[in-house]
Amino acid sequence: MAENFDPKPAPSRQALRTRFFWFVAGAGVNYLLISIPFKWLKAHTDLPTWGLAASSLAVSSTFFFVWNYFINFRTDTRKRDALPRYIAAVACMWALSTGLLTFLKSHDFHFAVSVGRFPIDLDIVATQFFLSGLKFFLYHKWVFPLPKDPA
Repeated sequence: MAENFDPKPAPSRQALRTRFFWFVAGAGVNYLLISIPFKWLKAHTDLPTWGLAASSLAVSSTFFFVWNYFINFRTDTRKRDALPRYIAAVACMWALSTGLLTFLKSHDFHFAVSVGRFPIDLDIVATQFFLSGLKFFLYHKWVFPLPKDPA
């Protein structure tokens, strides 16, 4: 009797919905990694607005570079092959985020929301919101693509 045995193991990949869930969860952590350094630098330094934005976004970009590349890498693409695309995507998103956050902070629209005792910085939320689609596309379709299903 012959057994039905498939010698190929199932591909190790996350479903798109799982990746999307972690992408949204990461947005909350990303907010904290941008807003806390921004507020601290604003209170303790005399940096211009673009310097505050660039520095606080550098904290977030560095954390997520290490997290996504070394810990959360979940595709069949080799890390060595994805590294140049990942560095390009991180640099692009850092530059766009810095420019947009600087613009929003320079033009104070007086939008504020508080959740209990915690004020929410809507400039940072808007920066993440406006660039999230591009960021999701870059990271999940270009940098770390899911393998194509066989026809």
